[in-house]
Amino acid sequence: MLTAVLTLMSKLTEHNYHTWVVEAKDLLKYLNVWRIVDGPEIVPVPPVALAASGSSSSTTAPDPLDPEYDFKPESQDSAYLNRFDNFLRDWRTYKNNYEKANGTICSLLEPSIRSRYTAEKYDDPKVLWNTIKTDFEKAIKLDAQYQMAKLAACKLESYSSVTEWITAQEKYINDLAICGVKT
Repeated sequence: MLTAVLTLMSKLTEHNYHTWVVEAKDLLKYLNVWRIVDGPEIVPVPPVALAASGSSSSTTAPDPLDPEYDFKPESQDSAYLNRFDNFLRDWRTYKNNYEKANGTICSLLEPSIRSRYTAEKYDDPKVLWNTIKTDFEKAIKLDAQYQMAKLAACKLESYSSVTEWITAQEKYINDLAICGVKT
């Protein structure tokens, strides 16, 4: 089903960011991965094993994002192993969502746009999304100016009915709202 949805979605081009961003965000929300992109998703942290004295054997939990982390339990204590299993489950879910978010964003880019974001840092969906947003802010402003001009040129005599004219105005107003312009 995702493949079918992706084929129907607009791919980001030089001139459609203002509509693309809404569609892409909606899809990421539908896939339940928007939190990865928008920030409130928290990276699961492995539990800290307790020493025989009851204190933790290390002062801080290992960082699962550290390439040196081996994802092996620090203890064979059954309570610890249960917490460690829960961490591994949460980690797999997090990594799956992380990769799904990045893959979805990348699949929504035209090849000429995608080629700009091939560096390793863009494997992080949050970095990719925010960089695209920054890169296209200028395009948003240009699109807003274009939409304002289209709205100003929207004359009743150009339409066969008042309803068509109002519909056209509403489209331009909605497009301006997407660009961040309040009318």
